[in-house]
Amino acid sequence: MGHYRDAMWESDPQGPTRADRMGGVYRFYEADALASAELVLSADASRACERAAVALAKLDERARYSSSAENLSDALLRSESLSSSRIEGLEMNVRKLLELEALEELGVAHRPHSPEAEVLGNINAMREAVSLGARDGALRLDDICAMHAALLRDTRLADQGGVLRTTQNWIGGSWYTPLGARYVPPRPELVVPLMEDLVEFINSARLPVVAVAALAHAQLETIHPFVDGNGRTGRALVHVVLRRGRLVERSVVPVSPVLLTLREQYYAGLESYRFDEGREPRTLAEAASTWVEFFCFAVERACERADAFERSMEQLRVRWGELVRARSGSATELLLDALPGNPVVSIASAVRLTGRSYPAARGAVRALEEAGVLYQSSKNRKSGLYVAKDVIDEFTRYERALATVSGDTRQERPVRRVPHRPQ
Repeated sequence: MGHYRDAMWESDPQGPTRADRMGGVYRFYEADALASAELVLSADASRACERAAVALAKLDERARYSSSAENLSDALLRSESLSSSRIEGLEMNVRKLLELEALEELGVAHRPHSPEAEVLGNINAMREAVSLGARDGALRLDDICAMHAALLRDTRLADQGGVLRTTQNWIGGSWYTPLGARYVPPRPELVVPLMEDLVEFINSARLPVVAVAALAHAQLETIHPFVDGNGRTGRALVHVVLRRGRLVERSVVPVSPVLLTLREQYYAGLESYRFDEGREPRTLAEAASTWVEFFCFAVERACERADAFERSMEQLRVRWGELVRARSGSATELLLDALPGNPVVSIASAVRLTGRSYPAARGAVRALEEAGVLYQSSKNRKSGLYVAKDVIDEFTRYERALATVSGDTRQERPVRRVPHRPQ
């Protein structure tokens, strides 16, 4: 697949510690091109791709007949974005995220250069990924750069958004030196040709779509082409490939929550993918197959959890229908349909979601508040935000299930921090 090479790091007198000021030899990874590689998956990896493709198709087929498919897709997109951010250490609970989005629509801007700006940027990148995947024509390097620019918009690194790096970067260790880093990606002069090769691979690979998504993600992580946001961009790229391959057209498969739960295996899988050809008794096909097999397992698990979440939301919509006898086509009915994907609303957003007049949207919000479906947010009372607590509770149960292998936090202890169980 590639080789680790030795290079010399010059000493830096500006380093804050003696170790940071020292020079020495470090090892960087020189990745091989993918587009021209002879990639033949193992039998186990091929079967894993088939199972993952079936799971994706079933999830998308259910969305075809769901009246709330678009709104449920929005909910799953937020789950994917939140977990992808958490893998990078950016924590935010779903209610705070939803309130920030609702406040933005009212003209209340979030703090620039803040953690919330980075999480909201990840949602922008995911939406860009879904849009890219639905677009006809070949994928371009500029498209990946645009997705990265959406990620870093409004952050402290906004000027680096969509810009391929021209300096060496690394993972782990000191800010000042790659000596002792966990991983040092390819030299900066290799970034453009490797990224062009990656785009060619995505456009032309004759492999199962899930395998292309898995390898595209691992390869972008290996190249690490941007100064920051590589992991989140690489996980968003998965959705570009799945949509382009028409495996999913209506749903968003939240694979990042599963990768977050399996974080150690995820990191180990990426490290195993970067094997040193010539020094290890493995082949490119074996390294690729091992990674693809793990990735397919994560996709299957994501589909199972997403399916359970969508079923619970559909049952919730039925219960609401029994509480609120809304006239067919009314603003109240349309708002009920929109709440699964938009559980924090203002009257202004209700106008957008229902396509009805301000008075009609206001009447719908009031009707749902009287029925106990919506509650006025105590934290944002002045801004007039209303919360569908039932949706937040279902989302919390979903997040808790994703933090275990079995999906049942009553039987298995979560492997990572999760929100408290709803009352």
